Amino acid sequence: MAADLALNLPPDTSSPGLARAAAKHFLAGRLAPERLSELSLVISELVSNALLHGRGQVVFRLQLAGGTVRGEVIDQGGGFEHEIRERGPDQVSGRGLLLVDALTERWGIHEGTTHVWFELGAPTEASGPLRPALGQDARPDPLD
Repeated sequence: MAADLALNLPPDTSSPGLARAAAKHFLAGRLAPERLSELSLVISELVSNALLHGRGQVVFRLQLAGGTVRGEVIDQGGGFEHEIRERGPDQVSGRGLLLVDALTERWGIHEGTTHVWFELGAPTEASGPLRPALGQDARPDPLD
């Protein structure tokens, strides 16, 4: 069974925080804290991009279905760049889509629009964070 969240965000700097807070409330207890933190970063980047590069009202949608979180950020801008631009070590902006790419399983745009979508797996609280295997019994045989 799918659960949905939809927000019409104002075209101002409060929007990323409003979207993150709504997502956190919507997914409370249904998403591991580490994954929720990653999702918050994805939301911040995409909503901030909509504000910076788009125009008009920003729409944020989120759905949890099975083990997948799906999201969309839409503004009334004229289109989306197809290339992720490379950045040098001295440049302080322009890395948001690299982060989105690293943190999501899939993401993309609807051609010719500013409708950006993403998907990420949603391990539950019960699955817990990944931890290293410790102790003598957990060690593999040495490589020789």
